[in-house]
Amino acid sequence: MTRPQSGPLVDADSLNTGDAPGRWAAVALLLLVLVPTSFNAIALLPELSLPIPSLNDDAFHFLLVQQASEALASGENPFDYWGPELDLGFPWFFYYQHLPHLAVVFLHRLLLRQVDLLTLFNVIRYCLLVGFPLTVYWAMRRLGFSVVAGAVSAAAATLLSSNQRYGFEYDSYIWRGWGLYTQLWAMHLSFITLACLHRLLDRGTGYASAIVASSLLALSHLVYSYMLAVGAIGLFLVGLNRANARPRLARLAITAALAGVITSYFWLPFLLFKAYLGVSPYEAAWKYDSFGAGKALTWLVNGDLLDYGRLPVLTVLLAIGLACAVATRARPARLTLVLLVFWLALFFGRHTWGRLVDLLPLHERLHFHRFIGGVHLAAILLIGLGGEWLWQRTAALPDRFRTVIPGLVILALMIPALRERQAYYAVNTQWMERTRQALDADQEARTILSALRELPPGRTYAGRRDNWGKRMWVGDLHFFDLLTFHQTVAISPYESFSLNADLIWHLNDRNPAHYDLFNVRYVVAPSRLPMPASLHRIKETPRYTLYRAETSGYARFVALGEAKAIDSQSSLFLQNRSWLLSPDPALGRFIRYEYPAGKSGPLATATPACPGGGTIREDRVAPGRLDLQVECQEASTLVLKMTFHPNWRVVVDGRQTRPFMVSPSFIGLSVPAGPHQITAEYRSPTYKTVLLLLGACAVLATIWFRRRFPALSG
Repeated sequence: MTRPQSGPLVDADSLNTGDAPGRWAAVALLLLVLVPTSFNAIALLPELSLPIPSLNDDAFHFLLVQQASEALASGENPFDYWGPELDLGFPWFFYYQHLPHLAVVFLHRLLLRQVDLLTLFNVIRYCLLVGFPLTVYWAMRRLGFSVVAGAVSAAAATLLSSNQRYGFEYDSYIWRGWGLYTQLWAMHLSFITLACLHRLLDRGTGYASAIVASSLLALSHLVYSYMLAVGAIGLFLVGLNRANARPRLARLAITAALAGVITSYFWLPFLLFKAYLGVSPYEAAWKYDSFGAGKALTWLVNGDLLDYGRLPVLTVLLAIGLACAVATRARPARLTLVLLVFWLALFFGRHTWGRLVDLLPLHERLHFHRFIGGVHLAAILLIGLGGEWLWQRTAALPDRFRTVIPGLVILALMIPALRERQAYYAVNTQWMERTRQALDADQEARTILSALRELPPGRTYAGRRDNWGKRMWVGDLHFFDLLTFHQTVAISPYESFSLNADLIWHLNDRNPAHYDLFNVRYVVAPSRLPMPASLHRIKETPRYTLYRAETSGYARFVALGEAKAIDSQSSLFLQNRSWLLSPDPALGRFIRYEYPAGKSGPLATATPACPGGGTIREDRVAPGRLDLQVECQEASTLVLKMTFHPNWRVVVDGRQTRPFMVSPSFIGLSVPAGPHQITAEYRSPTYKTVLLLLGACAVLATIWFRRRFPALSG
């Protein structure tokens, strides 16, 4: 087997920048990394010191942390539970990457619950933000880059600016940005996984680290795991020859197989029931299609991809690194070029490749614009090569100067990036401090939230960001953001994961039938806003008024007017939307769906409503469980106002009954005449738990038998 070319691209002996740099070189490189790292540690301190609710996706992520913690405390499965607070209820961890959230929960237990969840959540975010240069440097050294290249890349890695395009720029993570908590984990794990896979394929060592890293990435971010799977093809091809083809293929196959077993409890149920994971028709088209080759390459050349709003200093280093990578035969450089080409091609998206992307697995759910992360990863590696080339230009200077001067030059080049980032973070601090002061001063909001906690179960509506809800500001937050933070069961189009979440955009808050349909029992509105007479005031303050709406609760006897076979999610949504906007919800006429078509047997016939409406009493309403006592003098259809999912189990008088989907993607069941005790409960499937235990055993076996893997792969 041929040895990998892992030495530095620059002559280490003449420059003192190889694996054992001289004293002055070490000081200069350390300073180069410490300046931006220290800058981040100070500039981002408000992310840790100001524990306030989030206005971005971190609100959703912290809600998942809270839900998982409560699931664990109540004896439920923290890897798969029902979350009722958003999207009319959804089993979030059945489909969504969850390792970053469970890490907070398990750390909370490890610390004997002495540190609150929000503090731990913010501490982990802060450490990942500040510590990213260490991950970059470690990965680059494992990939075979020199000390200089690793140090330059580590210094530049946190300074990217890309106009909030969801990449590695810190706009993606901080409070005023997007709050992409799981991507923050994936950013680190992508570098780690890439380095571990490279070492394994080149040397045949490090099976355990490659398998575990790949598994952690898959459980932290599906898109980035997909991205690294494509990158693994590049790793396999670079340095491939007849002698090492079979061993490389065997190593990659063993890694993929074991990582697949370890994570099977997640991806296998996901694939089996992906029809019940919503794909929003209202999502911006560019998220699925990306921007095309023209825009992507223009942004790369003019600096918008790395240096938006400032001098293109990192773009210049990238250009130099690209030239060096093309000119050299060193394997790390060639690998970086291949990765850049692969990930750029994916970033171009459907806008460039059209129907060809349909050949990719899960293409219909891929957000191709997120592959900007791969472009940023490759760019960070190439920036290191560019910095190393500048370092090499001082080879003719005396020893002391040829280490200090290039370090100062590269640091000076980063000053525009540091200044731009400082301005961006300063505004972030201003927003956070302004919001903290507003929260402290808004006693009225606390009064309303306290009242909601004391009321019987029901969903709360505080408007949407496209109507009067956007007028209820608390600093830079909206009132509906506070509902999420305080785990109030709310009706709000948030993540659009469920099949019916986007129907909330069509909720008519002047229509009493819509309140009843979605069991919106409580409304928080501005005090001066005229509201329908059907709403009853519960509590009023100068700024907010809390109303109660009359609803039938979480269950209702209905008539089934017809049954329809639906073969696609888009058809289901259009059918549900048309039904919602029709008179049928007010008349109690629902549709039974066979979705996906062919899964539920023959279509049912229409059934009348319960005469007189029947009686329903809610004995218990808990996350993932409803206990009801119902009675109708005739056999009828009962609708539970929860998002339908096959994992719901319904028991009528101790006998399990098969539920079915009704409009608007709610749970329906047939109930015989007379009084009945009904329990509906979301249950994680047994095979998911078995696969989880199998995965845990696979991890232990991987670590225990790691020394035998080289023999297995030749």
